[in-house]
Amino acid sequence: EAAVFATIGAVFGYLIGQVMVMLLYERGALGGLELNYSSLSAISATLIVMATVFLSTLYPAKKAADMAVPDVTRKWEFPEPDGDRWVFDFPFTVGGGEILGMYTYLTRVFESYGEGSVGDFVADKVRFTSRDLHGEPQYEIHLTAWLAPYDLGISQQVELQAIPTGEYNIYKIEVVIHRLSGDVASWKRINRGFLNVLRKRFLVWRTIPLDVKHQYAQEGDQVLRGEAQETST
Repeated sequence: EAAVFATIGAVFGYLIGQVMVMLLYERGALGGLELNYSSLSAISATLIVMATVFLSTLYPAKKAADMAVPDVTRKWEFPEPDGDRWVFDFPFTVGGGEILGMYTYLTRVFESYGEGSVGDFVADKVRFTSRDLHGEPQYEIHLTAWLAPYDLGISQQVELQAIPTGEYNIYKIEVVIHRLSGDVASWKRINRGFLNVLRKRFLVWRTIPLDVKHQYAQEGDQVLRGEAQETST
C-alpha cells in the first residue's frame, strides 16, 4: 500500500509540477526562466517524497504487527520429537460449525495423494473417524504417508485430531506423527515440507465458498453415519 501511494504521489506530483510551470510560462510569470525536468534535483526530490511515504508507514506497521501477534515468538517452531513419536498442536483453531466439513475436505485431499500421485508425499490407508469426547464429537484423520524424496525411505503414520477445547465451540488441531522408517535426522527435516503442505491446505479451506463447505459437511456426516463408503486408496 505504501508503494502504491508513493508511486502515485511521485508521478502525479511530477505531472502537476509540469502543468503548473506550463501555466506560469503562458502567463509570463517565469520571466523567461526555463526549467529542467530531468535534472538531478528533480529526481532527488521525487525519491525523497517516496522515501518519506515508506518511512511514515514503519511505525503503524510495527504497531499492527504487535497487535496481530501479541507474543515474542513470531515464527512457529516445531517441538522436538520424543523418540519416534512427534506430538504437537498445529497453529490453527477451527469453529465447530466448520470442523466437520474441513476434515472431510482434508480427507479427500489426502486421498488425492494416492499411489499414482507425484507430489510431496504419498498417502495410503486414509480413514476419517469420530468419537465422543465429554459429550462433544472429536474428529480424527488417520493415514500412512511416504515423504519425498522417496529414496530416503521415510514413512510415517499421521493422525490429525480435532479436539474440542470446551470454549466458544472452538476446536484445536493436534498432530501425532509416528516414524515407521527412515533415519531420524531426515525424518525431522523432511517433515517441515509435509507440514507446510498441510498448512497451505488449511489456508485454502478458508477461501472455499460457503455452499461448497456445506456440501463437504453433508458428505462427512454421511461418511460417519455409514451411508456412504469412504474411498481409500
